[in-house]
Amino acid sequence: MKPVLVLTLLLFPLLPMTQQIEPPVRPSTNQFKLIVPKSSWEQIYFEEINKRAHIANLQSIRVALPKDDLELRLWNGFGLTVLEGFALRRRAGEWSAIHLEGIYPRLPRREYQKQLSAPKSGWNEAWRKLVEMGIATLPDAQEIKCTGGALDGMSYVVELNYERTYRTYMYDNPSYAECVHAKRMIAIGNFIAAEFGVREMATN
Repeated sequence: MKPVLVLTLLLFPLLPMTQQIEPPVRPSTNQFKLIVPKSSWEQIYFEEINKRAHIANLQSIRVALPKDDLELRLWNGFGLTVLEGFALRRRAGEWSAIHLEGIYPRLPRREYQKQLSAPKSGWNEAWRKLVEMGIATLPDAQEIKCTGGALDGMSYVVELNYERTYRTYMYDNPSYAECVHAKRMIAIGNFIAAEFGVREMATN
C-alpha cells in the first residue's frame, strides 16, 4: 500500500497544471479595418469632402457597419472644379443612391441633392460590375506613383465601407495618367454616370 500512496502524492501536484492549459487565442475575423493612405491629399481633400457631406447630412462611414451593409461614395472635382458626389448604399438588404450636386451661388437648396432611380443593370448586377471593375481593390494613385500631374484639374476620391473594411483612395487628373489603374478609375466613373444617369460623374 505504501508505494501506491507515494505515487499518488507525487502525481497530485501535476493535475492542476494540465487543467490550466488553454488553446491559443485566434484574432477575430470580424474586426473592422480602417485603411487610409498616409498622403498629403487625404487631409486636404477631406476638408472639402467633409464640408459637403455635412451639408447633405451624411455621417462619416469610417465606422463599422452592420453585417452585409455597404456604402460607396465617389467624389468628383477639387481644384477649380465644383465638387460633385455620388453615394450608393445597401442597408438591411435595401439599396439606394443619391447624387450630390455641385453647389454654386444661385443653386436652390432643394436641388443640392437628388435621390436616384435604380441603375439600368439592376442594383445587384451594377454592384457586381463595380466590384469586377476594381472599386474595392484599386490602389491609391500616389502610393503607386500614378498621378496625372496637371494643375487645377479634376480628381476622383473613392470612399468604400465594405466587408468590415473602410478604405479611401484618390486619382488626380486620371485622363493624364498613364497607368492602367487610372484607366480603370475613369471606367468606374463613366459606368456610374451611365448606369445612374449622372453625367457629372464621368470623365474622358
